Amino acid sequence: MKEGNVMRDIGEGTIRRIDWMELTPVVMLLRVFNIALGIRVLLLALIGLKLTIMLNYLAGISFLNAELAEQIRKGEPQYFLNLPVDLLYSGVLDTTLSVWENPKLFFWYPGVLLVWVFCGGMICRIVAMRLTVNEDESWANLFRFLYKRGVSFVSAPSIVLIGILCCFLPVKIADWLLTLPFLNYAVAVLFPIPFVFACLTIFLSLVFAVGFMLLFAAVSTDGSDGFDAVSRMFAYVCQRPLHYIVYWLCCAILGYLGFLLIQFLTFSAIQLTWRTLFVEQEMSMVIFWANLFTTIPLAYWFAWFWTSSVAIYILLRRSVDATPFGEAYRVVPPNVRTLPIIKPDHLGAPEIAAQNTSTTTSTS
Repeated sequence: MKEGNVMRDIGEGTIRRIDWMELTPVVMLLRVFNIALGIRVLLLALIGLKLTIMLNYLAGISFLNAELAEQIRKGEPQYFLNLPVDLLYSGVLDTTLSVWENPKLFFWYPGVLLVWVFCGGMICRIVAMRLTVNEDESWANLFRFLYKRGVSFVSAPSIVLIGILCCFLPVKIADWLLTLPFLNYAVAVLFPIPFVFACLTIFLSLVFAVGFMLLFAAVSTDGSDGFDAVSRMFAYVCQRPLHYIVYWLCCAILGYLGFLLIQFLTFSAIQLTWRTLFVEQEMSMVIFWANLFTTIPLAYWFAWFWTSSVAIYILLRRSVDATPFGEAYRVVPPNVRTLPIIKPDHLGAPEIAAQNTSTTTSTS
């Protein structure tokens, strides 16, 4: 029997490998925990969290109850060791978020936005390259991508917010007209108009509230501009709402299990180190490291959030647009060989121009 026939007979009807990603795409969500624990992803999430806490301190904002916040500001390490990290940042808000009552918030809002545009955008880009082409984007390419597409991270949510404001504006104008004599009757007759705009405002606000994370995923995965990212967000959320909900439920379960594991390991290590070294409470460097290590589980939530957003976006993109998993926007395109340049010589005959060589080939 010939070798070709043997190989063909062996190959017929034989299952060599099962592509679980094509068979059950939801298995991609199992990679969220592993990628979220990556050093670069977790480091960027930790940097973003620390910068946000710093901005909160400068703006006088605290999400802790007053007693616990005051004790932590004094730097008492035992509160880091005796309380779970989720309780460490719980409690009531002890300050207002109104820019009129706290002028510092004029700088806090754009500051937090820029922090997470930088950190969240880079996390999404790392995750997008890992999930699509299974490559680790270099730091140089990450900064190059942020330079090229950083504006889209800001413009995409801004477009939606402007649209919500434009839809709400007729409702507000109708409210102003009600205060004017004789015009209140006109508003009553034309009540369906502000009612329709109010419905549009609520619809846009709901879609933006549940799907804003897809804007960052669209920019990081497909290199979309602001308008393309907005159109993808509305298309994916509105066309596949059940898929979207189920994907987030699966990610929430996996994320919580991962959080419990990280929380246990982190606080067990801190307890063991603290009880073994007999460190004095007055040592400021120990307080610094205690603050840093106890925020790792909380930073994992941010890493998990951005990682899950990209994974869900890729699944929805495949379901709605039938886009293969392996497609992603590249900052530096792969090297492509081009045809040689043909130029006429001094006699008018075509010849191939020299490229990094001292000789050319002539054709008569």
